[in-house]
Amino acid sequence: MGLEKVSSSSSGGVTTQRKERQMLLKWILWGLVIFWVYRQITGRKAPTGSLFSNFTGTGRVQRPPSEASEELETTQDMVRCAHCGLFLPRQEALSQRGDWFCSEAHRQAGVRAQ
Repeated sequence: MGLEKVSSSSSGGVTTQRKERQMLLKWILWGLVIFWVYRQITGRKAPTGSLFSNFTGTGRVQRPPSEASEELETTQDMVRCAHCGLFLPRQEALSQRGDWFCSEAHRQAGVRAQ
């Protein structure tokens, strides 16, 4: 008799544990569904620095914009260095007699025949 009670109580405990796990899984799944619906309704993105902040949902990772591109909201005129041919923004270039240069060294070297 004692063995029957132990076996019935131990099998009942396993069933109870299984039911508890299933209930916990259901609560977790419901929580995820509610969170997903909330995100869809509010349109909020994941916070910056979180695990999924750069994921676009298309299988591609979205790179965060650089600080320089955020500052430059308008287009800039580009000029070509008369010495090396490098293109750079006009505001960063040095000019001499109508020619543009990328550095002081190239300005001193002058126009290079190309």
